[in-house]
Amino acid sequence: MIAKFLLVAASMPMMAASVFAQAAVSSSTNPQESATTQISPAPPQTEAPAPRIPALDELDQAFKQSSLGKAADEARLHAQWRELSNRIIHDRDLVEARANAGKAKTDLEKRRRLRAYYTMFYDRMRAQADSQELKKYIDTHKTQHLAVMAQNRVRPSPAPAVTASPKPIVRPPEPPLPQ
Repeated sequence: MIAKFLLVAASMPMMAASVFAQAAVSSSTNPQESATTQISPAPPQTEAPAPRIPALDELDQAFKQSSLGKAADEARLHAQWRELSNRIIHDRDLVEARANAGKAKTDLEKRRRLRAYYTMFYDRMRAQADSQELKKYIDTHKTQHLAVMAQNRVRPSPAPAVTASPKPIVRPPEPPLPQ
């Protein structure tokens, strides 16, 4: 048994050598054929122009102009509005106007004072606003706050003064009294 194993083990290197020799002979007998099958020419590459990469400033402008959606724009404007509000809410004259409105004796007087306070507050915010979009947002909030002050169902607010001259009221003549 050991003899068979040694015979097989000794014949293995001879078989491997013969296989390699046959491969070397077959590739060397026809070099042109083997060269074309092994090496294929590279396809011609057309140089496409490289895409233009915008500058960082152009990208910033593109993202500033594009809207992320109505909810995202509203949230951004509200954050800017809140920042302005927090910055000016503690100004001395605004604090006094708010306290003065709380000391009013009648509802009508309180609404008048609050109307003056909100007008002063939102006008000051609008003056410090950076963009037109934020100014429109502030104007919307001002209109909403002033509309709450009207309370026409409780007690009508005084009508705003008309700048044009009023038309004369024409009344029919009174009938004579019976005698």
